[in-house]
Amino acid sequence: MSTLKVATTQFQLRAERSLEGFLTHVEDSVRQAAEQGAELILFPELASTGLLAGIDGHVVTTATISSDYWNELPPLLEPLIEGLRQLASRYDIVLVGGSHNRLAEDGTLRNTAYVVHPDGRVETQDKLHLTPQEHDLGARGGDGLLVTRVGPFTVGVLVCADIQFPELSRYLAHQGVDMILCPSLTWNRRGVHRVRTGCEARAIENQLYVVHSPLVGNNGLPTDAPMYAVGQALVTGPVDKTVGRNDGIMGITRSTEGDEMLVVELDHDLLMASRANPEAPGLKFQRPDLYAKLAAEMRA
Repeated sequence: MSTLKVATTQFQLRAERSLEGFLTHVEDSVRQAAEQGAELILFPELASTGLLAGIDGHVVTTATISSDYWNELPPLLEPLIEGLRQLASRYDIVLVGGSHNRLAEDGTLRNTAYVVHPDGRVETQDKLHLTPQEHDLGARGGDGLLVTRVGPFTVGVLVCADIQFPELSRYLAHQGVDMILCPSLTWNRRGVHRVRTGCEARAIENQLYVVHSPLVGNNGLPTDAPMYAVGQALVTGPVDKTVGRNDGIMGITRSTEGDEMLVVELDHDLLMASRANPEAPGLKFQRPDLYAKLAAEMRA
């Protein structure tokens, strides 16, 4: 079968008082996606940030937020991932559980996305390009790219700002990737525009599908400077006559507020037809010798 039905969430940031409550929130979306026949569901970057509201030892403020990211959220990761594994198995769906804070074996703080398969397998992708705020936290970016399979598609994951670096998606395309998943967290309209434009550009230049999931809303934390997350869930693809979308948009959520879901059926054979007979210069007409020459000049 050449098609895959994918769901992407516009996921509401809430004051999650417990891990159980957060997983119930996630399950609401997973259930809706499964009822619509989705075989994959994507959640946003730092989807579990709402669990900061479960801290009862102190008030979460800008003075505590750094230590909270290091000390309060990572201990919840193991039971959180186990909860996601149970949901993936129960609903027979590939659950890309967004990204979450974790402490790596080397003791560094990472922003890591999890691809959870119904058979219990869990794959990971660290965010590679960190924001100034993440650098200020002392977090560290990853050093590699995951390539995995979901149905007929070869899939990669680029977390938020990573979609803005064309070198990553071009590498993935050369590894056979034809779908990129992009969980994100942006807190102003400039960030929304950067990520959305990045998704659309990567889809056009690599003739692949990009599925985007944003965190939205406000849980009142930190109490002295609450973060308000914004965005719209989006699925985009090549802009050509074969795919038949003049703007490349396969689907986008209707509003920018609250929980919302987008379910789109994506056709792998159609994408391969687009690559085989591009309307505009696509992957088929790359000039690797020229690119190598230009890269050498940049290094000189």
